[in-house]
Amino acid sequence: MKELLKFSKYLETDFVNSNPTYQSKMDLAISSLVTGDYQKSKNMFDAAIEIDSQFPSAWLGKAFSEIAYVEDEHFNSLTIDEYLSRAMRSTDNIIKYKVAIAGCLAYRHAVIIKKSVLAVEEALRQKKEAEKAKSRAITTAVVGSMFTGKNKSLGSNIVGGALIAGGAASASQSHLKAKELELLGNSIYTSALSQTHLSTPIIHLCSTLEDKIDDVNLRENFKVVMDSWKDSVIYLYNKQREQLVERLNKFSVSEAKNIQTLLNNPNSIQEVGEFVAFMKIIGLSKHKIFDLLNKLFKETLPKKFDNPESLSALEEAKKKQQNAYIIMGVLIFLGVGSVYTDFVQRGDNQWLPWVLDIAGIIIGLWLSQKARTNEMKDFEKVYAQAIKDINSITVTRNDFNLSLIEAKDNNNNNIALDN
Repeated sequence: MKELLKFSKYLETDFVNSNPTYQSKMDLAISSLVTGDYQKSKNMFDAAIEIDSQFPSAWLGKAFSEIAYVEDEHFNSLTIDEYLSRAMRSTDNIIKYKVAIAGCLAYRHAVIIKKSVLAVEEALRQKKEAEKAKSRAITTAVVGSMFTGKNKSLGSNIVGGALIAGGAASASQSHLKAKELELLGNSIYTSALSQTHLSTPIIHLCSTLEDKIDDVNLRENFKVVMDSWKDSVIYLYNKQREQLVERLNKFSVSEAKNIQTLLNNPNSIQEVGEFVAFMKIIGLSKHKIFDLLNKLFKETLPKKFDNPESLSALEEAKKKQQNAYIIMGVLIFLGVGSVYTDFVQRGDNQWLPWVLDIAGIIIGLWLSQKARTNEMKDFEKVYAQAIKDINSITVTRNDFNLSLIEAKDNNNNNIALDN
């Protein structure tokens, strides 16, 4: 981002004010900006504005300094519309500054996304070390509101955060459904996911500005910034994929009741719905892993049980499996209870509890597996292969189609930046 901030030095030559005091403040503000003294830079731009509030350069400089100076936890509340609007009252020839400002915003988003993921990793590491595996809600509470504001609700963060390139309206009118937002809000990666969602309007805007960059140096630095956003999102993607694969491996499709749940709602597996919503956010709704999940749960699964006979057999299998677990529970209960009987305690009969427990487990599992229908067995094979495929699919920078990000429903209300 520092290279993009250096682009502000052209403000002095592109917009020359006749007042030497104004120019002096601008010179000090810009030198402070490029050397990293963002607070001083902000103060000097404000001082220049007090001298001549009608001149555009200080307003544009203030936009740069605010983006650089604001802390992570307040970044989503940052509004620069006013600065750009005031700059454009006297000139509309600021396209290269819009590009640089948009790039700075994209970079800050990228940094916060990565920090949010790392925060989750650290929380999980500490949780594991302390052996306090009580619930995932603990981890969510620890990191869920680190960068998204006081409210832990993803939906309210999106609506409440000032989206520089799209405003709250574009986020609330997002192509994501309310249930998908709820799934993201329940994730341990809520902060990173919500920050990614907040970044999409500016990233979509950046994709439209890329072809308008004439300055070679600006174009190169702009590309570096966009790549940093992609890298942060890819890092988050890898974590989401790992989480998805782990959950799918634990989710038993040999259980009839689980099949019924998936038939009624494929997104009933939190991690599946979360992953699908995430892929929509980053414009990868046409990626092969997205297609694989859609095909598995919305085509292959319903097709296996697309007739009354198969559904009836599935219901019967569920009842048989429930009975199998009842038998298992009864035998284990008898095994535990036999420990306190005279028969076990008097003689050399300590083997009885073990026999009953083991027999209960073996018989219960055998009956449960025997109850599976042919459709269930077929889907198990497809499901297992799908998990292997998902685990092997990577995302690279070249996979991103930024024009797909918030392209359909983004009613952009930020006239100043996206003009």
